[in-house]
Amino acid sequence: MSRAVIVMAPAKVNLTLEVLGSRADGYHELASVFATVDLRDRVRVAPWRELDVRIAPDVAAAAGDDLASRAVRALADACARPALAHVRVRKRIPVAAGLGGGSSDAGAVLRALSRAWRLDGVDLAPIAARVGSDVPFFVSGAAYALVRGRGELVDALPAPEPLWIALVQLREQVSTAEVFAAHRAKPSHGARSADLAKALRDRNVTVAAIRDRLHNDLLDAAERVAPAIAEARKTASAMGIDLAMSGSGPSLFALGDDRADAIRIARRLRRTGLRVRVLALGVTP
Repeated sequence: MSRAVIVMAPAKVNLTLEVLGSRADGYHELASVFATVDLRDRVRVAPWRELDVRIAPDVAAAAGDDLASRAVRALADACARPALAHVRVRKRIPVAAGLGGGSSDAGAVLRALSRAWRLDGVDLAPIAARVGSDVPFFVSGAAYALVRGRGELVDALPAPEPLWIALVQLREQVSTAEVFAAHRAKPSHGARSADLAKALRDRNVTVAAIRDRLHNDLLDAAERVAPAIAEARKTASAMGIDLAMSGSGPSLFALGDDRADAIRIARRLRRTGLRVRVLALGVTP
């Protein structure tokens, strides 16, 4: 096997997520500030004599319908070449957790395969948009970004001082489509995301200011779809800890003042039986 390329695929959290309305193409118009998380899948790709994609642990997708396979085919179609690649994904990011694991794997496949196939100068952004809504963010290589449209518009943002979260991983898997179907709130205007993006661009933001801006329009719908989310947030709230939600859930997180504070938060939450890990934000692939 020649020209094998190995890349890491980080997870993400949504510091903000606003639903601006429905689109004619069936998707929703969104505004969101993304931040990568130091929780990563390992992706290895190489040219091959067939399309051979294996993901471990299995993500329960139909054969050939996982995002990694779709990424190979999309890149091959864009470059008018056969979709022949050897792809191995070793997962650490949980599936259907609101952390973008599948999209990050697809972005990693596009970045790595463009190198393995020696496709210098190919613009991966429009190809990523055809694969999935969050894939353009991951293919961009940004650590923080304002993401708009259905995910295809990615404006990289300056990273603040290192941020740390206590990430709560619930055992439930939540369907993004089901959460959007349950969403009944009035459309947002994107002001929260724009405000946080401006603060990051101006490098005029503190941990407390970011914490005050954490928001997710899908929270109420996700709590109805997965009551465990509401139960975990209620448990944390009784301890004075406010848990934000990433994506359509069920992953929750608390932003610490620093790493030591995030560790203290995690220890307190673990005593209630929750699974919690402390992770840095703002990592690059």
